[in-house]
Amino acid sequence: MNRTKYLKGPCRACGGNIEFPADLVGTMIDCPHCGKPTELLLAPPPQEAALPRRAIAWTLVAVLILGLGLAGALLALKRVQRMAEARKEQAAAQRRNPAPPSASPSQVPEPSGVAAKAGFQISAIKLEKAPGTSLVYAVGTLNNPATRQRFGVQIELNLFDASGKKVGAARDYQPLIEPQGQWQFKALVVDSQAATAELASIKEEQ
Repeated sequence: MNRTKYLKGPCRACGGNIEFPADLVGTMIDCPHCGKPTELLLAPPPQEAALPRRAIAWTLVAVLILGLGLAGALLALKRVQRMAEARKEQAAAQRRNPAPPSASPSQVPEPSGVAAKAGFQISAIKLEKAPGTSLVYAVGTLNNPATRQRFGVQIELNLFDASGKKVGAARDYQPLIEPQGQWQFKALVVDSQAATAELASIKEEQ
């Protein structure tokens, strides 16, 4: 006993599936779904995707990796830009607010040497030209660290030229220096070759 083979095909009018014996392929019947005449044909094989799923998956992975790499590069670029901007701002701030100059040597007491032996402290001594004149003075600060008054204080300075040769002397006098007080001395320099000055002696009335 032969078994009848059944096939399936779509209605050409409505697309509905029709099951029919294999020997009726090519014949015309009325569609059981829409009632319209249609030719019995085999259903076409399913179309395979243009790209295999595995290829699509790998493509998506590659796109994701490229996207992450691009995002990382952008973040690194922004970080470098921020660092450069911070350096520019720091440099601009330094130009606007330069570091304060270090204390002048003339403001730093010198406790040793001639001044210390006399019971005083003296700053570095420098030569200054009086504004609007040709007069030059040896100036500095003499500090009285004692708790008593100092009377009739006289200082004598040795003057040297640029080569270190002594070319003269300068003197100044202060009648009174209070305890813990200081005296801004200003000794006239008469030798035009004088370039530096150094304390030679300090005398006071007893």
